Amino acid sequence: MTRSRDRLPLVALGAGAALALLLAFTMRLPQRLWALASPGGAVHRLDGRVTPGEYEFRWSDPASKLTFDWSIVGDRLLGAISSPDTGWVAIGFGGDGPLMYGADIVIGYVDAHGAHVEDDYANTPVSHVADTTLGGHDDILASAGLSTAAGTTIEFERPLAAHDSTDQPIKAGQTRVIMASADAKDVVSYHAGGHKAVALLDLFAGPPAAASGTSALPDHLTDVQIMISVWMAILLIMGLHGVAAGWAEGPTDVVALAERTGVAVALIAVGVVVELGALTTFALAVARAGPVWLLGASLAVGLLALAAIVVLYSRAFVRWEVVRAERDDGIPW
Repeated sequence: MTRSRDRLPLVALGAGAALALLLAFTMRLPQRLWALASPGGAVHRLDGRVTPGEYEFRWSDPASKLTFDWSIVGDRLLGAISSPDTGWVAIGFGGDGPLMYGADIVIGYVDAHGAHVEDDYANTPVSHVADTTLGGHDDILASAGLSTAAGTTIEFERPLAAHDSTDQPIKAGQTRVIMASADAKDVVSYHAGGHKAVALLDLFAGPPAAASGTSALPDHLTDVQIMISVWMAILLIMGLHGVAAGWAEGPTDVVALAERTGVAVALIAVGVVVELGALTTFALAVARAGPVWLLGASLAVGLLALAAIVVLYSRAFVRWEVVRAERDDGIPW
């Protein structure tokens, strides 16, 4: 029975650690932390999918459901335009008008052979042609696209500078941006029944993409994740309590107890720091209406730290006081 009781804290710690790993994977923590640790890594991929944190800025038009995501990287603009339509999608930069005249346009569609993206120029208020037909160059450096029943996304990469008269440079300050889409894949067809939007955007300053895209943790937990978290906290507290109690009930001679007291003081100091940090985090989260996961996590860490402090104090200091009192009373050890 004694051996079983000795093993119980270790089994509880192992089970709690296993549940912690399971919880981390259900919350995709390894992928999120890796993305935070290596922001310069292969975060941006031209695959026709816009993933959280892939682009620095985002602008969405609620009326048309068109969305423009983009980043400025060096001397290039990386962009993605998404539409609920399943045909071509386009975005234009600059131009004095009227309508779309003078705009530097990126337009593309996706079919069974992949994405087809070209560099166009609005040569009239209501039409556009490829730059190459006007003596210019196709300045789309890379592109990709994906089309599903839910809509179409075209990703592209283009230089900031204008290389010919059919280009518009991307500069700091307000830039006129036009977007449009259609269900047809013919890029010269009119977007009747499609979607369109116009905006003035500072392409170097935002608006920023949602901050939650790069958060290390989600803003909420599922019922299963809450259950795993509760059992993880219970098992870890049981395990820490048992291990600390077994450690404190080790050798009974005075010298060994004094040495253990010094270690206990250091561990209690660490526990107090962790406890204060957890309580401060919880208070700030409450005051600022923080996410649920932060409230729960700070409380769980606080409980673990408090359990460790209580066990270390009661097993190390209280026992030492009892031993010293009995020794002073002449009771041999």
